[in-house]
Order: sequence, then structure tokens, then C-alpha cells
Amino acid sequence: MSILVDIGAAYRSPRSEMHHQTSIMTEPRILMLGLTACFLSFVADLPSLAAGVTTAGESSDVMNGRLGALFIWRVLFGTLFLYAIAAVSHLILKPFKGQGTWAEARLALMWAVMVATPLVLISGICKVFAPPSVFLVAQLLTTVVFFWQWVTCLADVEFPRSIKA
Repeated sequence: MSILVDIGAAYRSPRSEMHHQTSIMTEPRILMLGLTACFLSFVADLPSLAAGVTTAGESSDVMNGRLGALFIWRVLFGTLFLYAIAAVSHLILKPFKGQGTWAEARLALMWAVMVATPLVLISGICKVFAPPSVFLVAQLLTTVVFFWQWVTCLADVEFPRSIKA
């Protein structure tokens, strides 16, 4: 299946889609999910960055420098940050009899971030082209969907026997 079909399935049934993601889990796929989600987060900020540079009347060199810095921060360091958060979440759940593996904890976080990515893109557009109240609602919705997906996926991999289907 394509990743877009999988994302749509995750909105309908997060647990069953997490089972599917676990069945096709490989470390390169986990890294790809993280890098793709971080890259799309970078893309979501491009309209805001361009509008800010244009409004301030700065040169294209300033915009290129900011684009480069934002790319490095979002894509490279963002992926590393996600790996660190996944490790911490796995360590926190271990004393509570979490049964997942390190890779499953990484997959749960990367998949939750990937599922929330369409809303991140919409929030990026709303930041520039919509009133602040619409942007706030879009950000709130994105945050709620991300945490809903992450908690569901993490519970599925860490406590598979304690949650009934």
C-alpha cells in the first residue's frame, strides 16, 4: 500500500494500522518515516519564512541562509530529536512493564509524526493565509491528532496484551 493510504487508514483505525506498520517494520523504513515527516515540516514553514523575508524587505541571500539553517534544524536535528524522544518514552514505559522493543518505540513515534504531517502542512498554510484564530485551531488540532496517534501506537507496541481489540 502507499503511504497515503496507510495514513488514511491510521485515522480510521490507529491500532490496526500500527499492527500493519509493525509487520513491515525495518530500520531503514523507520528512518525514512522520520526524515520524510521532518522534511514535510520544513516545507510547511516555507510560506511563513518567505512572507517574513518579503515583509522585512531583506535580500534573497538572507532568505537562502534562513532556508539552509531551517533545513538543517528541521530535517537533520529534528530526526535525531525524534529518535531521542522515542528512546526516552521507551525507558519511561519499561518500569511499567512495557514489552516493546526500541525499534517499535521508534516506529510508534515516527508513525504518529507521519500521520500528523498532513495537518502540519495545513497549519503551515494557515499561518500565512488565514486569521490567527484559524491558525490556532489548526495547530491545536494537529497537536491533538499527533498525541492521539502516538499514545495509541505506543500503547499498542508496549502493552499489546493489556489492551483488548
